[in-house]
Amino acid sequence: MNDILGYKGKTVVITGAASGMGQAAATLLVDLGAEVYALDVAPVSAPVANAIHVDMKDARSIDNAVAKLPQNIDALFNCAGVPSPPFSAQDTLLINFVGLRYLTELLVPRISTGGGIASIASTAGMAWRAGLASVQDFLSTENSFDASAQWMSEHPDACADGYGFSKQCIIVYTMQMARELAASNIRINCISPSPTASGFMDKLKGEGQMPDEVVDLFLPSNGRYATGEEMGEALVLLNSKLASFISGINMPVDFGYCAETFMSQRDDLLGISH
Repeated sequence: MNDILGYKGKTVVITGAASGMGQAAATLLVDLGAEVYALDVAPVSAPVANAIHVDMKDARSIDNAVAKLPQNIDALFNCAGVPSPPFSAQDTLLINFVGLRYLTELLVPRISTGGGIASIASTAGMAWRAGLASVQDFLSTENSFDASAQWMSEHPDACADGYGFSKQCIIVYTMQMARELAASNIRINCISPSPTASGFMDKLKGEGQMPDEVVDLFLPSNGRYATGEEMGEALVLLNSKLASFISGINMPVDFGYCAETFMSQRDDLLGISH
């Protein structure tokens, strides 16, 4: 069967396409025949239709990037993200979630009927149930950088873990938006990767001062890091026509790590089972 994923001739937008999972997804989308518009603060090497510079923690930069995008879009991939440390908690939350939400809601009116949105969360955000009250309070703020920064200044304890909180926000936002977007026949989903070999991980373990033995505690029982390609493939699947009736899910892409935790087969170091 030709074009089983349904990307041939489709217009897609992807952030974080310069490296890691985003680069892998962008490259695969090009191979599948999509017209890819890549947004990143770093140079993009994948052979996309257009690479646009954007700083995801800056509203004006996002506005400028959106002005260069097509008026009709079939799929949005939110892949931009940074670790904390070395990035500050505030910058991490701005890049990983505030910019994601701002961009997404600017582009929703351009997404075609039957289109999709897929974002990268993390197993580090799987404890969203315990933090749900704070996350929902944050999500209730106006969709602006100023309002988000104000909330962060007033709730320093809630977002002290900028990375974990940003990923909780992505998961809850995905579920909350599913109903609203369903009225326009637009799907929204996210994945929660386990530790993945990438420049992101190198930065986390290097500048972030997180030693290998700590990160290794969160590896699945197959004993290895995922590859960027394995995560890119999962993202591409979720926005494909093969997933045309899937929306509002957070899909762990972790070779069973979360399942093992839920079944009490390993220590719940992330607090995700309650």
